[in-house]
Amino acid sequence: MNNDAKTFSYLAYVGPLFLVGLFSDIRRDPTLRFHLNQGCVLFLCELAGMILHSIVNAILGGIILLNLIPALLFVFIGIASLALSLIGIFNVAGNRLSPLPVIGVVNILR
Repeated sequence: MNNDAKTFSYLAYVGPLFLVGLFSDIRRDPTLRFHLNQGCVLFLCELAGMILHSIVNAILGGIILLNLIPALLFVFIGIASLALSLIGIFNVAGNRLSPLPVIGVVNILR
């Protein structure tokens, strides 16, 4: 994998920055494509988690005894997102094509 593909692969695990590699000239590189897919799935899961948090917060946030639930959900989503991003970055650094735990089996980009 060349340096540009590796750089774009690293960026794939940083939120919406997977789009940078998706619109690059080397987007057909199979290794880059794999990491772009993993980053896209991770970003969509993060987005879904934040929407879920907003819904739970809207429902339970006003109840004094239950307002801890949205806060814990937010922390869990943040920790899970950070852990999966680090796993993906370590996979890029080690030149591995290992799918991310739990969400890595989903294929969006073909």
